[in-house]
Amino acid sequence: MNLGILLFVIIYEIITVVGVGVIIARKNKNANKEGNFAFAGKGLSTAHVGVTLALTMLGSAHIWGTCENAAGMGSIAVWFGIGCTVMMIVITQVTGPWVRKIGTATVPDLFGKLFGRKTKFITACVMGPLVFGCLCLETQCIAVTFVACTGWSYTVGAIVGGAFGILYVLIAGMKEVSWLNMINAVFMYGALIIALIAMFVYLPGNGWADVATTLEDMGNGWMLDIFGNKDLIINFAIPTIFTTSIFQGVSQMGLQTCISADGVKSVKKSIWLAGPVNGLFCIIPALLGMAALALGYLTTSGSAMFMTPAMLLDVLPHWVVALICASFLGALLSTFAMTSLCPATIFAYDLYGGLYKKNASEKEKTKVMRIMIVVVGILAIILSNFQPTVVTTINWIFTWGTPLFVMLVLGITWKRNTKAAIITFFVSWIVNIIWITCGLQDKLAASTPWVANFHQIYLCLIVSVVLGIVLTLVLPGTKPGYFKLSKEEQKAL
Repeated sequence: MNLGILLFVIIYEIITVVGVGVIIARKNKNANKEGNFAFAGKGLSTAHVGVTLALTMLGSAHIWGTCENAAGMGSIAVWFGIGCTVMMIVITQVTGPWVRKIGTATVPDLFGKLFGRKTKFITACVMGPLVFGCLCLETQCIAVTFVACTGWSYTVGAIVGGAFGILYVLIAGMKEVSWLNMINAVFMYGALIIALIAMFVYLPGNGWADVATTLEDMGNGWMLDIFGNKDLIINFAIPTIFTTSIFQGVSQMGLQTCISADGVKSVKKSIWLAGPVNGLFCIIPALLGMAALALGYLTTSGSAMFMTPAMLLDVLPHWVVALICASFLGALLSTFAMTSLCPATIFAYDLYGGLYKKNASEKEKTKVMRIMIVVVGILAIILSNFQPTVVTTINWIFTWGTPLFVMLVLGITWKRNTKAAIITFFVSWIVNIIWITCGLQDKLAASTPWVANFHQIYLCLIVSVVLGIVLTLVLPGTKPGYFKLSKEEQKAL
């Protein structure tokens, strides 16, 4: 066990997570004020919105997921960061200002305003589990980080990391998350710069030059090209842009920070922080992943997920590894916190407050949220022991947001039809399941090769757009879009 690394990481997390949480909780005299726990009293400044958005979306797929991807596709793995930059533009310039202007508390509530009560509860029942799926992947990568810096078993790493993730949000809610993100963002990029410099110094032989030469000798010289090859562009790079932008552009995970902002201007201006802080991060994990592959750690570690941590421990001084682990863990815990807070918010506001107890006070909702944060956190720790490929699973989860995004855009800017929305939702979700989960794509690809690169996002997007537009036009009961209503009509929804 690397005791020095472990102590540094544990002490850093205790000081930041527990210390910041307790300080904010003590200063927060209006803890039961409406929206204070879940939405920071809707008072987050531009800086807090930008950094919180960046770190909320900077999790498993950016860190160990990109290292893992680099083993199979090389530098094109950074396209996940490019996709997330486009995602930040969509959130901060389009859907984020929409939800902040409309004033809704949750995404299901937004769909309820647009398409009716049934749509609200359908969205709540789907959105919560999807975000929970992301939470399981975050827990998996938190466990990997602890394995890297401690030598603990995967399960122990998941338990300890999950406990810190719960505390990251449990003490003071959204305000705690936003302040911790400000601290971790500075620490994270400082640690990454040190790590990159250390890699130049401590890599065996001629350093990065040998990495490139080895990849070429292995017949993987194409991995050094950010455009990879045609198949990867079609089946990974472009779909990643669509999946990240579409899902997070309409998910509670992507929009809760915007709902918590002090105004629409803060949301729009936050792009200057959210875009660079999030989008640039993937570069370094991709480089680390390719170095681990070239040095043979994929073979010695037996796993694309564990090869990069194994290399870091062997190659770099332990004080550098401690910085890397603490910074990675800070980013992962931020995403863990938000992916536990978001389903808890949906449960408290849309299901508990919407179905069970409509007159529930803010104090009761906060209590329910805290209970749910602990419950989903524990479940994620248990389920994280099943280890799917991170980025592949993320893209599958994100595709479920396609019909939601399409109908949101139609319902706000054009026309609204409840039946059209519900039919579009379910047909797109069924198509996604049949295409991927039931293996239809693989079966068709055996006789029709081009189908192998026809990512499910293309299929679901075509289905959602065509069905959404056609059904809205032909089905009875169509109403004007939200922005075509008068202010009085908007308030009445």
